[in-house]
Amino acid sequence: MKISITFLTLALFGLVNSGYLSDDHGTGYGALSSIAQGSAADAHNAVSSQHYAAQKASYVAKTTLALQAAQAAATAQAALAGKHVLLQFLEKLRDEAHKALEAELAQLQSAKHTAAATAQTAQQAAKQVAILHEALRSAEELAHQADAAAGHAAEELASQSKMVAQAKARLAELEHKLEATRADFVATKAAAQKAAAFAQKAKANAAAAGHGGGDSSGHGGSFGY
Repeated sequence: MKISITFLTLALFGLVNSGYLSDDHGTGYGALSSIAQGSAADAHNAVSSQHYAAQKASYVAKTTLALQAAQAAATAQAALAGKHVLLQFLEKLRDEAHKALEAELAQLQSAKHTAAATAQTAQQAAKQVAILHEALRSAEELAHQADAAAGHAAEELASQSKMVAQAKARLAELEHKLEATRADFVATKAAAQKAAAFAQKAKANAAAAGHGGGDSSGHGGSFGY
């Protein structure tokens, strides 16, 4: 009897470990419960038959039915042991699944933090890029303005240089005319002074001639230069 119970327990344990008693094989985890319930029913039937046999006063029948009841009880015990093993196995799987879930949740939380930090870094980088683009645009605008100012300054320099050259030429021309006019003025002044002197002399000669009564021997009758 003990050998049969042990054998049945080992067989049930093997079925549990091999996964035979699972939903994939269609029997489900309720197979052991069905075995135990069937065994209990067999034991109950055996007891009922034993009462019936008592009425017949058959010792052999009682003994046989007692043996059947014992075997049914052993089968129920083996099913109970298998169910206990299955229960422990499922509890172990449940604990492992719970730990795996906690690990995955921790990984998920870490991934969320990493994603948030990465997104923040990307936003900061985008802001820096926008600032650099704006600075570059301002620098390009200033460069264009500087180029325009330099071109305008170059034009002003060329125009001013031309005006200076024209002013110098005009000054040189005026200085040349001034020198020529000054020399002509000096010559004209000298001639005017001589003319005035000769006129004065002529006037004096004329006055002298009038007082002398027509005597032409006193002074020369022509002007000398």
